[in-house]
Amino acid sequence: MIDPDSVGVLISGPVEAELSVVLFRGGWADVDFVAGTDDAGAFPASGIASAREFGVRLDGWVARVFGRTASSGGPTP
Repeated sequence: MIDPDSVGVLISGPVEAELSVVLFRGGWADVDFVAGTDDAGAFPASGIASAREFGVRLDGWVARVFGRTASSGGPTP
C-alpha cells in the first residue's frame, strides 16, 4: 500500500490486558482496552494534530491500561 489511511497496533501485557489503537489520517483514533475483568472500554481520541501529540496520548493510554509508562518500564508516579 502506497498511501494508507490508517495504521494500527495491538499491545498485550500481563493478565490478558490489551490496548488496541488504530490511528486514522484525519487526526482521530479508535482506542479500545481491556485492563482487567471489570475494566474495559474505549478512550476518546480525536483532534490529534501531530505525531508528538499522538505519542503523548499513547503513553497515557499505556499507563492507564498497564500501570506503567512505555518509556520507563516501571510504575507511574
